[in-house]
Amino acid sequence: MAFIDFDTAAPGNPLEDLGYMAWTWCISSKPQAPSPHAQAHQVRILANSYGLDTSERGNLVNAILDRQNRNAHWWRQHLNAPDPRVADSRQILARIAWSWREHEHTAANRAVFANALR
Repeated sequence: MAFIDFDTAAPGNPLEDLGYMAWTWCISSKPQAPSPHAQAHQVRILANSYGLDTSERGNLVNAILDRQNRNAHWWRQHLNAPDPRVADSRQILARIAWSWREHEHTAANRAVFANALR
């Protein structure tokens, strides 16, 4: 089975892609989301399924945080872009805020995620 996303397909770092997948599939700062420990368990399942080795596992949380940071900056650069834009200002600001909430959540629970990956 495979999941393929062609909209931005290009050669890249697989760990970066896995960090983005771990964030968007396993990690959420929403109050109704599962606990950080349950989220970390899902990240571990993803890492196991992907076959990450020890050194890659040690870098996965950094890859998640980096992707969240870059996501916020990507949306920020579109805030003052000329029309037609990818979204209106309200939507862009909401996505920037969401990216930073997710980053704060991941950073605050970094040890939980890292321990699950050991």
